[in-house]
Amino acid sequence: MKKRYKKVIWFIIGLFLVTIVGFAIVIVSIDNYQFKRNKRVIEKLQAENAFGNTLVVFFSRSGNTELMARKIAEIKKAHVIPIQSRRDQIGFKGWMEALMDARKTTTEISPSKVDLSKYDTIYIGSPIWLYSPAPQVFEFANQNDFTGKKVFLFNSMNSKFEQEYIDDFKNIIEKNGGKFEKHIYVIRGRMTQQMEVNTFLNEVVQKLKN
Repeated sequence: MKKRYKKVIWFIIGLFLVTIVGFAIVIVSIDNYQFKRNKRVIEKLQAENAFGNTLVVFFSRSGNTELMARKIAEIKKAHVIPIQSRRDQIGFKGWMEALMDARKTTTEISPSKVDLSKYDTIYIGSPIWLYSPAPQVFEFANQNDFTGKKVFLFNSMNSKFEQEYIDDFKNIIEKNGGKFEKHIYVIRGRMTQQMEVNTFLNEVVQKLKN
């Protein structure tokens, strides 16, 4: 009987491990597909006629938030600054790092500080990781002076966010002199049920009108 129980236990453990590995493979495969697809679409959204006093700053790993950022910049005729990070790789390593970094508010980014004096409106965006904006935008918010600026936070996500983390971001902006205007977000759907790119971009347009 003991041997039989042991076999059942080992079978359950093995099944659990296979399920976890299979899930990781599916997620990483979707991640890679989205990155390649988004890269092609982003090339068509590169704003060549940016002018005025609006800036879009964003961090994006697989390109979904960059799609959102580029569409906002296209509509607002805004300048764009991508936030670079060493922890933004595509693949299993990058996915694991995103999970580990979720809900942190500090990390290494480039640029960390930007001269915002010529802008009066700033859009700052990132994906949502475990219900919170990515740490890269918290770091940017902490490092910069937003005195007299109107600031919008925008996010793309698979499922949902928790308001407390949005409020934390808002408090940082206001502490650094800015006026937090609005949180703009688009829920793309679960990894295996993502909305089409055109639908996603149309949703961004609608969100900017509201």
